[in-house]
Amino acid sequence: MSRKRQHEQRVAGNMAVTLNTSNTESMNNPVSKTRLTEMYDSLKLLQWPKTKDLLKSRNNNPKVAKELIQKTFRDAFEEMKRKKRQIDEVFGLTESNRGLTPQKVKEFRQLTVQNLQMTLFHTSKEDLLKTGFPEHGGPYSEEVKVDLRPLTSNCYWLGSLMALNNPPLQPDWKNHVPSMDPWDIFPRDIKPSSAV
Repeated sequence: MSRKRQHEQRVAGNMAVTLNTSNTESMNNPVSKTRLTEMYDSLKLLQWPKTKDLLKSRNNNPKVAKELIQKTFRDAFEEMKRKKRQIDEVFGLTESNRGLTPQKVKEFRQLTVQNLQMTLFHTSKEDLLKTGFPEHGGPYSEEVKVDLRPLTSNCYWLGSLMALNNPPLQPDWKNHVPSMDPWDIFPRDIKPSSAV
């Protein structure tokens, strides 16, 4: 291989790292903040009303649904936080490492997180939530499990993608002002989280 070609490949590789780890948002990125916000809005405005109507028709408690949805997002967030800690250990970026970390190491660490995010994006939502139905506040009837399974799978999948974003995102549960409707569960906005 010629020196010119080697130089071109090296420069192209460096550019790819720079482009993928910068603070700009790529329009082609299916897990950009804009796309994650759109997916959250779709969950909140399209999928949730269908599930809510089904739960209402079966006289289910909105408080149980709210707790389960919040727990599902929280569990996804905590699992991705754990995975990011594992990545940091692989790259030697633990808190015990007090030395300066080279910029390239930080960039490749971010690329690893982005690759994990893309892998999850292309993973079946059902497969991702494979641990069974999350139990929160007691056992659920089979009917409720069947009714909520597609929604909780989507919440876990989206919560995982949001947690791996840079910066991590999550529904703004703290500033959610519910309406008079007890089924008004999803916060209006998502917000950056400094906890990951």
